[in-house]
Amino acid sequence: MHALPSTDSKEKSRYRYVVDCAGARLHVYARSIATVLRVDGEIDASNAEYLGAEIRRFARIKSPLILDFRHLDFLAVDGFRTLLVLNHEHERARLHCSVIPGPALRPLLRLVPNHGLTVVDSIPEALQMMQDALGTRRNFLAGLARLRQPRQGPCLARTARDVG
Repeated sequence: MHALPSTDSKEKSRYRYVVDCAGARLHVYARSIATVLRVDGEIDASNAEYLGAEIRRFARIKSPLILDFRHLDFLAVDGFRTLLVLNHEHERARLHCSVIPGPALRPLLRLVPNHGLTVVDSIPEALQMMQDALGTRRNFLAGLARLRQPRQGPCLARTARDVG
């Protein structure tokens, strides 16, 4: 991994660091509920696995991922295959991952309609989807916790006289 400082002052404030992936760049930014990975440049047979390995590093954090491909110039079939494999790995690990397509990814999504990717239009939409899922999960777990609380009734209440 080669972490490069961002040269653009606007980008420097938005992304923590940039990973050079031999023709593609991975811009990394941690949000409150997800890690945003913006990919730009070109993904082909020469760097698809390398980029996949870098994305896997961030998946190990177990934080939801947002893969932003809006600034990607070129995506070869090898890169698309790597994306599908990553998505399958994330599903098995129960790690939420949203994909924001761009002009390089959209034609491949049309060719493979049953790709299984969670496709969204923007980072705010992906964050809202994750926030909604977290809220639903919290409500579900709170309901389970209420069901598991022991009931205090006359049969279950014990006094000091009963114990001693």
